[in-house]
Amino acid sequence: MVVDLAERLGQIRVRVRAPGTEIEAELRGRTGISLSFEESVYEFIDESALERALASIARLLWAGWRRQYLSAIDETSLSIDANDFRDSNFIADRARIEAIGTSSDERIVITTVGMENFAVHIEPGTVREVPEDQFATKASAAATKLIQDFQAKVSELKKRYYE
Repeated sequence: MVVDLAERLGQIRVRVRAPGTEIEAELRGRTGISLSFEESVYEFIDESALERALASIARLLWAGWRRQYLSAIDETSLSIDANDFRDSNFIADRARIEAIGTSSDERIVITTVGMENFAVHIEPGTVREVPEDQFATKASAAATKLIQDFQAKVSELKKRYYE
């Protein structure tokens, strides 16, 4: 059953579009992120609008992944609800975890608190100086690093509470 659950979680796919834009992203499994722009969108967007669109995409991807995760859990006998005070404290502390993902050139920084509140910062001039395909690759890498940072911090938190 656990292997089936792990396989199912690894097969999660969420595809979203930022509201009011023609920017899409896909999350595959737990950390596989891809970003794409419809024709001419990237060349006419500014960093501020792109930051807002990417933060919206992050929220939508997380919500979609969480929905599929909960659906997969519902089909098992596992309980992820708080059963006692320790579990409640763990869940509260997990909601306060701050995570960060940065592109290799540090032009794109994505932050989150508890995988609920997302913020994106794009260095001014990036859209003009970085080609679309490179930007998409760098943003995807930053998002993957964000997820990995969050997962690592949750693992450390679990150790503190349950080991």
